[in-house]
Amino acid sequence: MSVTILYFGELREQISLANETMDIATDHLTVDGLLSKLIEKGDPWSSALASDEPLRIAINQEMARRDAEIPANAEVALFRPVTGG
Repeated sequence: MSVTILYFGELREQISLANETMDIATDHLTVDGLLSKLIEKGDPWSSALASDEPLRIAINQEMARRDAEIPANAEVALFRPVTGG
């Protein structure tokens, strides 16, 4: 299964990538499973994604929960909630 991951905002800065494509040897993948695979890559992914800060996820431009199933050839966007004042 191929998945394209898009990083936005603070995550893009921490990981120093705007996007990447991963080939994952599975037919069933959840957002949590993808995050685990990214964290296993080590730094900078582990330090950026393993923090306690809230994380927002979109699969094919639709907001998703961490237990959501990711379809093959999906685009997964990862970003922190936008705040302002």
